[in-house]
Amino acid sequence: MENKTLITVLGWEDRFMSGTDIILKENNIEKVILIYYQDYAFMNNESKSNFIKKIDESGVEIKVNEIELNYSSSIDNWKTLDLFFNEYDIDSDNVLLNITTIPRETIWTLLFFLKKTHNSINYIYFKPEKYCDDWLTKNHKNPRLLFKHSGVFDLDKNLVLFIITGFDGSRLNSLTEYYEPSKVVVFSQTGNQFDNDKRNNGLNNNNFIEIEKVEFNSYDVINSSRILNQKIEEYKNCNIIISSQGPKLSSLSTYKNYISSKKIALSYVPAREFNDKYSIGIDENYISGVFSFENKI
Repeated sequence: MENKTLITVLGWEDRFMSGTDIILKENNIEKVILIYYQDYAFMNNESKSNFIKKIDESGVEIKVNEIELNYSSSIDNWKTLDLFFNEYDIDSDNVLLNITTIPRETIWTLLFFLKKTHNSINYIYFKPEKYCDDWLTKNHKNPRLLFKHSGVFDLDKNLVLFIITGFDGSRLNSLTEYYEPSKVVVFSQTGNQFDNDKRNNGLNNNNFIEIEKVEFNSYDVINSSRILNQKIEEYKNCNIIISSQGPKLSSLSTYKNYISSKKIALSYVPAREFNDKYSIGIDENYISGVFSFENKI
């Protein structure tokens, strides 16, 4: 096993701590970059103590670097991560990015900085055993474009909004209301896992916007990247905004396409509230792979 630097965001879900156990057991972790959000300290204090305890009890010396962010301040977060990566020597590190509990906006930001120093990184994702039956997130803010990833827009072209759907319907509808696209291409997750066929029920088309529906498997990063790329090529004469709301792995296929075509814009819908029972348990059959920063898809 190669020595690795683990980058992870502190989480309160069962799968965060159980996933950490698996990562430490199966990888030679030498350094950890632990990111946490001060906004959610009341939910994460116990998790942080348990995480540090696991590192201390791992039997090997692991250096932990902590980065404190504020979930509600995207520009400040960007500056904080920019300063960290400018000062921290990560060039030669073999990086393992645990995307399980990282907000999409932060996944994309981390990929931006890692791209400067690496040709590729390793990633790992743990599904839960189940999601809670109640709401997952609520009280959403307006959609926002990712800093330095706002695309190239031509006022003479129509706007097509690509949405990779998830279980938060209000997030999806806020995107169409905010951007008022000419057309929406909805990418929905295949399969019946987590009651997907009932909970992932798409948009409320109250504005009579033209909607095209595409099914793909977000858990297959390579194939979903290709499907996204095909649709981007199909609408290359339009302005395109992509928002990833499905499984966290869809943020990788989205960013892969951004690297290939920087004319597209990346959008995110922040939530003010997260359910402290967001998910239960862990599926130990994790998904992992190598994310390449090459343009080729």
